[in-house]
Amino acid sequence: MSARVVILSLLLFMVGFGAHEVMHLLVIYAVGAEGSIVARPWRLGYVDFTIYALHAQPAHPLDVVRQAMVNFFGPFLAALPLAGLLLYVREPIPFAALSANVVILVFYAIIELADLLLEAVWNVDVPLLTTPEFNYGVPLLVIVVTTLAVAILSVVRGRPIPE
Repeated sequence: MSARVVILSLLLFMVGFGAHEVMHLLVIYAVGAEGSIVARPWRLGYVDFTIYALHAQPAHPLDVVRQAMVNFFGPFLAALPLAGLLLYVREPIPFAALSANVVILVFYAIIELADLLLEAVWNVDVPLLTTPEFNYGVPLLVIVVTTLAVAILSVVRGRPIPE
């Protein structure tokens, strides 16, 4: 059961992450700019290793207000369809995986907006916010906590989740 929650959560994470970047691009165009989605290298901050990630970027730098809209609404808009599905999903495993991914996308909306505002408005640099370890570690933690919560709830309720 736990493996099913983790696997479905990770699969939805890939879909949500792609939708998040596509929504960034949609908002870039909505605020009157042009952009593209690129695969870019992302060097790990604590280990000498590079991974690759999708990234939506405007063709030209945006002012702080438009960039704030892009940073927040990209992941927030990607979360809406998953949140909408929560109204119709009754099975615990898909419900847990969807819930975890809604939380993850809201997390991205908050940290992407916070990182921009901290740097551009308040001149504060928080390097942790832009490390891959943080950006993928927190979502992994959300998935693990969700999986544990489902397992604990099934024991507390006295009914195991069907395999």
